[in-house]
Amino acid sequence: MKRFLTLLLATCCLFLGLTSLTATANSLKVGVLANNPPYTIQNHSGFDLALSQQLAAKVKVIPQKSNSQLITALKKGRVDLIICDVSLLSKQMSHSQSFLHPANVLFTRHDSKTKSILKLNQKKVGYLKNNPHHALLTTLATKPQEFATESALLTALNTGKIKAAILTDYQYNQLLAANPQLVTAQDETDQKQVGQVLTKISDLKLTSQSLVVASFKKPRLQKKINHKLKQLQDNGTLSKLSMKYFHQDWTYQ
Repeated sequence: MKRFLTLLLATCCLFLGLTSLTATANSLKVGVLANNPPYTIQNHSGFDLALSQQLAAKVKVIPQKSNSQLITALKKGRVDLIICDVSLLSKQMSHSQSFLHPANVLFTRHDSKTKSILKLNQKKVGYLKNNPHHALLTTLATKPQEFATESALLTALNTGKIKAAILTDYQYNQLLAANPQLVTAQDETDQKQVGQVLTKISDLKLTSQSLVVASFKKPRLQKKINHKLKQLQDNGTLSKLSMKYFHQDWTYQ
C-alpha cells in the first residue's frame, strides 16, 4: 500500500510538473523596450511583438521605458523573457543563440578628417540613450557619449563635441529620409552645405547587433524557446519578419 501511494504521489508530481511547463510555454510575459521602432511601434506592433506571438499561444507584452528597467523586470520575475541585444545581459542570464543581426551605422560629417574606425581610437563618439551601443563603442576603443535625442546628437557632431556618431541602420535611414540635406548638398559650391552631409565610416559586420531572447533562472523555458526559435529560423518565419519590419533579411550575419 505504501509503495502504491509513493508511486501515485510521484506520478502526480510528474504530471503537475509537465502541466506547469506546458502552461509556461503556452502563456508568456515578454518584456520589450517601449516605443522603439521597428521593434515596438507605439507599443502595439513591431518586430518584437510579432516575434513574441510566434513563441507562444498566449503572450502578454510588457513594455519597459529603458534597458535597465528591462533587465530589472526580468530579474524580479515581472516578465518571463526579454528580447534584446546580447551586450545588455549579465552572466547570470540564459539566452538563445543570436537570431537577428541588424546593422548599426557609424557616421560622421563629410568634412571630417576622422573617416575610419582606426582614427576613432580614444575619440568621443555619440550614441542615443536606450540604444545598445555603449559596449560596442567601448570595444572599438572609443569614448562613448550618450545623448537623449537625435537632434542633440547631430548638434554635438556639427559643433565638434564628438567626432562621430552611431545609430541603428533603421534610425540612420529614417534620419536621412527626414533630412535630405544630410544626403546631398543643394548647392555643391557651398562648403557649409557640403560639409554637413553625412558619411558612413562603418563596417556592417563589425558593428552589427546580436539579438537574443533571454530568461533568468528558467532553464526549461529557455530550452523550449531555443527550440522554437530554431524552428522559426528553419521555416523562414524569422526572415519574413525581418523583411517586413527592417526591409532586409538580418537573420544572416
